[in-house]
Amino acid sequence: MSNRLMLALDVGGTFTKGCIIDHHQILTSTIKKYHTYSYLDADAILNNFKLIIEGFFYQYLRDHNKKNINQLNIGLTFPGPFDYQKGISYVKGVGKFEALYEMNIREEILKRLLAAKLPVNDQINIRFENDCRLFGIGVSEELSAKRLICLTIGTGLGSAFLDKGQILKNRKGIPPGGYLYQVPYEISIVDDYFSIRGILKLASSKGVDINRYNTVKDISLLAKEKNDPALQTFETFGNKLAEMLEPYIQSFQPDKIVIGGQISKSFNLFGNALQKIAQQHNIEAIAMKDELYYTFKGIDIIFNNDDN
Repeated sequence: MSNRLMLALDVGGTFTKGCIIDHHQILTSTIKKYHTYSYLDADAILNNFKLIIEGFFYQYLRDHNKKNINQLNIGLTFPGPFDYQKGISYVKGVGKFEALYEMNIREEILKRLLAAKLPVNDQINIRFENDCRLFGIGVSEELSAKRLICLTIGTGLGSAFLDKGQILKNRKGIPPGGYLYQVPYEISIVDDYFSIRGILKLASSKGVDINRYNTVKDISLLAKEKNDPALQTFETFGNKLAEMLEPYIQSFQPDKIVIGGQISKSFNLFGNALQKIAQQHNIEAIAMKDELYYTFKGIDIIFNNDDN
């Protein structure tokens, strides 16, 4: 039996969520949420990552009565722009991770873990990837569909185009890198419309008092109470989402469209238009509400694929 440990971290600007994965099983009882402290200096941010990793590492040793392991694999999602292959952050001008700009985060975390002298006999491997891509990889293993368009809608819009579980980055019919967020839409870009801030702005234009109802959850609860401005907000959001996606449905011809992220919980309020467009193309549009689970699953899969 291989003496390896897999840790998964989903890094956000406010919180970092993590878990232990043991022999390809996500140990849901180990899932924890930590403050990221992305507004602090580089040492503070990086040392916080080190402490989170150490905490999971020693928890695993205690729970399994081990003194050491042979190999430690750590998979992290990280907000973009980011060079996921090299581990370099290019996040700038958003008030988060400013201190890590152009820094090789893989080398910095590894340096701190080696200095901590964790009882790892062989090696420590660190990989980074976009959270929506990992969500897509995790989902694709469960669904029988070969070609997927996956979206995660939250602080921004994440997107991934997959064929047989493989992420597509440069192919005719999809945006560069598979990233929809920066595609021009109306008077701005996609990210400004299909995100939490996009919904709040839309809700305000429909007459919702966003000083009082200032979260998507608040507006969704209003909609469930048959509040007309709130219902119109989600209906318009869904119509615009379908309109934005239809050219990619036509050019990529997916088998399924999968929605994840915080806003997926309100799919019953905005999904009708997207499902209608999908049906016209003989495909299906669905919501997968446990985004974090599939993201962690994706982290495990990319390491497993490296080993094969």
